[in-house]
Amino acid sequence: MHRIMIMKIGGKRLHLLKLAGAFLVFWAALMLLSSVFQMLWVANIIEKANAGEYEPVTVDLNGMTITKPIVAGDGNTQAGLMLPSIAGVMFWSVLLLAGVMVYKAGAIILPVDETIAGARPKRLRK
Repeated sequence: MHRIMIMKIGGKRLHLLKLAGAFLVFWAALMLLSSVFQMLWVANIIEKANAGEYEPVTVDLNGMTITKPIVAGDGNTQAGLMLPSIAGVMFWSVLLLAGVMVYKAGAIILPVDETIAGARPKRLRK
């Protein structure tokens, strides 16, 4: 036999969930700002390399070492250099939204399915 129990985390006196949500919002906001800064920095490096301000020296972007002819190549190469930064911005935006939802909710209600051993299921009458 199956029984569904409701487990509530948080409430009027327990504000740990709000505290965790506040820390998550703060942390995700800082990391989101860091990702936006990194994305703008990569775009600036690409623009300077395309303008010819960088001589054929190596520039380290996101763990990839590139040279001027590679950056000045087609748009696919430039998009490939920007993708990790864009993905970071999207990831931290979603985590920031989740943190706001946890903070606003204040309580999480989880349904828990429980199986009772030895009990026979009730039969429905026809």
